[in-house]
Amino acid sequence: MGFDPYEPQQRAMLRSAVQAAGISTGDLWLHYFSLGGSAGEYELEAYLQGLLSLPETQRDLLAMAANELIDSIPRPRAPYSDELIGAGDEGDRRDEQQPTSEEEPSVGDERSGRRDAE
Repeated sequence: MGFDPYEPQQRAMLRSAVQAAGISTGDLWLHYFSLGGSAGEYELEAYLQGLLSLPETQRDLLAMAANELIDSIPRPRAPYSDELIGAGDEGDRRDEQQPTSEEEPSVGDERSGRRDAE
């Protein structure tokens, strides 16, 4: 392969990260190419399979492309309590008729978004 002893480890970690994120070789190559990468899509595939060596600069561009694509994928996050207030009922309340300004919802009314004391 190449002269860089870290290339196999970098390749394996790149391949693992791309597979875990569900990024296709074509998408990775397109983003890599848009960043100035010079290897073709077939060369990228051969590199990921361990059949071709790439210079350090090109490997780092691949890592940058992969990391940018991974960062753009929405990930689940833990909500803060103020993000949950009323969020669980919004989808269910779309079909219900909302009280007009003349109608005051009672304390136990589901449409008010409040519950009786627990």
